[in-house]
Amino acid sequence: MRVAIQGSHGSFSEAAARRRWPDLVVLPCRDVNNVVALVRKGEADAGCLPIENSLIGSVTTTYDLLQEAFGDGALRLTHEILHPVHHTIMALPGAQLSGIQRVLSHPVALGQCRIWLSQHLPNAELVSAWDTAGSAEIVAQEKNLSLAAIAARPAADAHGLRPLAERIEDDPTNQTRFLTFTRAQSSVVGRQPSEGGRYKTSLIVLVDHKPGMLALTLQAFGARGVNLMALQSRPERSAPWTYRFYVDVEGAADDPRVAEALEEIEALAAKLIILGSYEAWTEGSRLAPPVPPPAHRVEKPAIPLVDRRRHPEGSIVAVRHVRFGGESPVLIAGPCSVESEAMILETAAAVASAGGDMLRGGAYKPRTSPYDFQGLGVRGLRYLADARKQTGLPVVTEVLSWEEVPLVAQFADMLQIGARNMQNFSLLRAASRSGMPILLKRGAGATIEEWLMAAEYVLAEGNPNVVLCERGIRTFERATRHTLDLNAVALVRERTHLPVIVDPSHAAGVRSLVPPLSAAALAAGADGLIVEVHPDPSNAVSDGAQSLDFAMFAELAALVHPKGKRGSGAAGDRGSGLAVMQR
Repeated sequence: MRVAIQGSHGSFSEAAARRRWPDLVVLPCRDVNNVVALVRKGEADAGCLPIENSLIGSVTTTYDLLQEAFGDGALRLTHEILHPVHHTIMALPGAQLSGIQRVLSHPVALGQCRIWLSQHLPNAELVSAWDTAGSAEIVAQEKNLSLAAIAARPAADAHGLRPLAERIEDDPTNQTRFLTFTRAQSSVVGRQPSEGGRYKTSLIVLVDHKPGMLALTLQAFGARGVNLMALQSRPERSAPWTYRFYVDVEGAADDPRVAEALEEIEALAAKLIILGSYEAWTEGSRLAPPVPPPAHRVEKPAIPLVDRRRHPEGSIVAVRHVRFGGESPVLIAGPCSVESEAMILETAAAVASAGGDMLRGGAYKPRTSPYDFQGLGVRGLRYLADARKQTGLPVVTEVLSWEEVPLVAQFADMLQIGARNMQNFSLLRAASRSGMPILLKRGAGATIEEWLMAAEYVLAEGNPNVVLCERGIRTFERATRHTLDLNAVALVRERTHLPVIVDPSHAAGVRSLVPPLSAAALAAGADGLIVEVHPDPSNAVSDGAQSLDFAMFAELAALVHPKGKRGSGAAGDRGSGLAVMQR
């Protein structure tokens, strides 16, 4: 097995290549262009080139070569290798560290050993060489006992030198990433990928100079849950102040999610060059957990994932210490909107004191009019997190778009998909991939089947932690905001194993109706309630007419959780509080 490398015998490139092909025959090359040329001409079976260092970043000479070397399809990437960079200072046999006057190495290696050199050889002259192993070769040829080289430990054996000190690098975590490649038609692939092996794909993207074009292009990966591993920019030759972008993503180019993203990028970008897919090095890497293929690319299950036949006993969804679907109903309360820090902290304290289990509050608000209050955004999320810290109440808050899922998930314990977004399928998929528990509200005009299929989207992406929420449907009746569909609560409990709770505040739109509707919901079998509470409902920024004040909420909480029983999932008498409410 002949492998071309950039560098001399004993170099880091050789050591990396031997991790893939232990019995290789090394073909040293002076520069990266020679490595590619040997493989193209068939004089080498494979090549191994450094692409990135964990401390200094990109190896620009390799990046600049990628489009020219791989853009025509004649060569293909095969493997990734991560190799630790440990430096050794070496000299001729008989040389002493105290007698070293000049130290040769690649300038990057000299910089990576700066602390050791300043402590042990403060007066030595540091001389830059073309390669670390090449500097060892020079020392061997010079026959000068005052010369030393810094290189990989195997370079000492390769050139007849003696190590004076090992592991002299400033940062022992330093690694270099290498890529191996062969001719496109070559049968040489080295070690076969293990079952369930992981892959990466490297590509070059050129985009037009339009606002947001790069972000739009990269969103093709994020929208599908494809992990973006690296993004590098390099100047485009012969076009000053324009750039090409090198992108590494997890997955092979023919993986369904990656293939869909590449098809979209090809339509958006000025130019797309797929450099190749290759087996990823998993040892010591930072690969994300595997993402299942899209649901529409797999066989439809005979029994839907939401169907109660899959879990006849019903599912438990845990949000911190709170358990939906247990013996005790869960009581969630808080304002429609987070209006200020003082307001949400006051409300959270009142909810906790009265016996509420979780805190709700909108940091982002979907409003009918674009001129209405839209929420405090990130500030609101921070206030909710502060309220959780002070009270211990887990937080549920709404997320409006798939792009905001990672941000909201940083602060919330449960993500709410609102009624307006029940069939926002991109949002459902992204929320599922976050791994967070999901509170899925029924759309005002949605059928039960559509509601359950929205939940199926979340489960099909690999997240089983879904709680359904009935919040009223739109009918001809206008005396109330919506009509609470208790038929749906009872029927959904028959058809799905997922917990279901009720939002009487949005269903009624009138605060006086919230307590009796709460009783009816629990009588119908609801696993909990989510109600709106405000310190001063008459002056609330949004939904004040349906918000309970603190006194009304305390009365409701005492009936839902008699004798202090809360929604922890412990065995309890769900009907005891209900009986009092019905009386």
